[in-house]
Formats: sequence, C-alpha cells, structure tokens
Amino acid sequence: MKNRIAQRMTTLSPSLTLAISAKAKAMKAAGENVVSFGVGEPDFNTPEHIITAAKNALDNGHTKYTPSSGLLPLRKAICEKFQRDNNLSYEPSQIIVSNGAKHSIFNACYAVLEEGDEVIIPAPYWLTYPEVVKVCGATPVYLECKRKTNSNLLPRS
Repeated sequence: MKNRIAQRMTTLSPSLTLAISAKAKAMKAAGENVVSFGVGEPDFNTPEHIITAAKNALDNGHTKYTPSSGLLPLRKAICEKFQRDNNLSYEPSQIIVSNGAKHSIFNACYAVLEEGDEVIIPAPYWLTYPEVVKVCGATPVYLECKRKTNSNLLPRS
C-alpha cells in the first residue's frame, strides 16, 4: 500500500495556531520575553495535586476506556460546578466530556454537515472553524461582524 492521504485532507490549510506557537517557542529560546497566546496552554506546570491525583488513579488501575460521554462522577461534578458557579442546572445525561474544544466541534460538525452544505462563520473567528467545516465536506461562508458599544457581535449594516 502506498503512503497516501485522503483527498479531503488536501483541502485543509496548515495550522496557523501551531505556527504561531512554534514562532513563540523559537523567540523564547532566543531569549526574548514572549507571552504566547497560540495553543491555549498555560505557562506554568500542572499543579502538584493534579499530578498526584493522576498518579494515584493510574496506581489504582484506572487505565481502561471510559464511557464515550465521560465518567459519571466527573459529569456529576461538572453539573455541580455549573450550579454552584453559574446558577445553571444540568443533568449528567446533558454533559459530554471530550478531549477538548476541537474534538467537540469536529464531532458536532461531522454529525450534521453533508457534502456541499454551507456554514456561516461570524468573523472574527477561531482558525479551527473553517478547517473543520472543510474536512466535513462543507463550505465556510464568512459573515464579517463588528463590535457595537454595549452589545454582542452584530452583522455590519
């Protein structure tokens, strides 16, 4: 079998987020004072109590696949957090834990988009949105927006 890539992957642009992050790392390595907002990673190590909890979970045999929606105790804790911090009420059945925003956005788009669909993307936008739309066979359509005083992003008139 030849090494090849699926045709749909050829529609994607290289990740500008990763390029920005790589540039920031190179600038830091060169001694420049840089605050990177590229990939959304904090500039500090994982707190020790989280590292310890992860080690304990591994030592206690928590090394198997979980339900695709996430562990029930975690989904319950997320519901409690939303209620406590945001006064929002959810049931664990309404919560899905994923590997991150990209994963969730891809799954949602892949589930609903068909080849040839058009997807409206308000600009400015996260660079991932058009790439996910394209890999799902749809076409991004950009809606330029501007910020109005005391309001959300609205279409330009």
